[in-house]
Amino acid sequence: MARRKSQEKQAPKPVGQLTRMEEANVARLGLISIQERIPADFTTWTVNFQVDGRPAKLTCIGSPDVGGVPHGLDGDIATALMDLYVEAGALGDGRIHTTPYQILTRAGLDTSGRYYQILNQTLLRLRSTTYKASEAWRDHGRGRWTTATFNYLADFEYTSDSDQTELSSSSAITIRLADPIVASIRARYTKPLDLEFLTSLERPLTRALYRLIDARRYNPLSPDEPLMEFTVSVTEWAEACKILERKATRVRLQLKSAHDELIERKYLSGAEYTGRGVKQLLTYTFAAGQPRLPDSGLVAALTAVQVSAAVARKLITDLGEEHVQARLAKFHQLMARGYKARSRSALLVDVIKDTEGKYPDEPEGVIPPLERRAAPTYMPSLDEAASDDGPLEAQVEAAMKTLQFLLRERLSVNEYALLRAGLIAGQPDIKTATREAAAAKVSGRLDQYAVDLLTVLHAALNRAARTARA
Repeated sequence: MARRKSQEKQAPKPVGQLTRMEEANVARLGLISIQERIPADFTTWTVNFQVDGRPAKLTCIGSPDVGGVPHGLDGDIATALMDLYVEAGALGDGRIHTTPYQILTRAGLDTSGRYYQILNQTLLRLRSTTYKASEAWRDHGRGRWTTATFNYLADFEYTSDSDQTELSSSSAITIRLADPIVASIRARYTKPLDLEFLTSLERPLTRALYRLIDARRYNPLSPDEPLMEFTVSVTEWAEACKILERKATRVRLQLKSAHDELIERKYLSGAEYTGRGVKQLLTYTFAAGQPRLPDSGLVAALTAVQVSAAVARKLITDLGEEHVQARLAKFHQLMARGYKARSRSALLVDVIKDTEGKYPDEPEGVIPPLERRAAPTYMPSLDEAASDDGPLEAQVEAAMKTLQFLLRERLSVNEYALLRAGLIAGQPDIKTATREAAAAKVSGRLDQYAVDLLTVLHAALNRAARTARA
């Protein structure tokens, strides 16, 4: 079974409660075949379609050396990589500092030995496969359709255990997403993503089909108004799914188990076929009970500062209207007093979530000094990163997630591997490392913190070497 053993079935969330996002071009185009297994010679495919009444084409060229075109579980892992990047604030050039354990966990996959091999093959496919979207890639920043040629991963590197050459649970990975994907995410050409529901689905085929159906359901320009049904030609749908067998009867057979699971899980209320042969149509009807929640005036006030409506609703639901309203007022006071923010929306979200007094009240007429005006971005909570609960591996992975987000390129791949080993050995202490890193972020001392951290790690390494020699 591909899912984690502990994975529980989740019900689809109401549209208004979705807080995660995925890049809309990738979702709409369906870059990864939904088939769980493919023949070795399935190394290329081409789909012709229309965009706004103009001809468009999508081409994929893979390699038999890495198992053909991306397919099956590759879609789960690709979605996890994108979610990790978005969660980290979608900053920089698309680089993600992470671990195999974090990727597999985010994808909802098991973390047993063979899944590290699967992850390695997936990363190779995503790096080596070339896509060309001819007049089919939305350049949202300029409001036009363009031609983009790219590999899903621009590059990646990782460390290995001393006696291995492949990925393992102790590897540190640096991955860079393709430039067009990064640009699109940063331009907010995204659609809502119900990641918890997605990862709880039983079969890779169901998860892959869900991603494709859900992409057709949402218009990125108005994501709060999802379709309640849509109809598509079976032939066109087979192409969109990248299914080798295009005959209608074979397509129906291929999709049946996925349709059954999505209906059973109350995401769909029906998947009905009409007509015959090449003219056969497939109509998807979405289950009731997923209405968009009505927006309050407070949601409108947050979206006016470029906070997405989905994030605004979640903040209000989690923290209460009174709290959010008070923090919104504090945000406006900060801005009025000259607080410099690289991203006003990121600052507002951080002010609302702050429970540690990072933004103390200033006396009227006093402007905070410049060195205290750096705008924080999203950061995993310290409670999550430094929790004493759970096995050591889970605590280390949570701490690594926070430290990788904060330190970014200040540490190399090999130094992140050394850091992970140090945390496991208790040098440095997990709680101390994450809290000191957070304090260094607030005070603008991350460069010095990275130097001090490496000093501690190398000192511990030297002590261990001396002990071994003795």
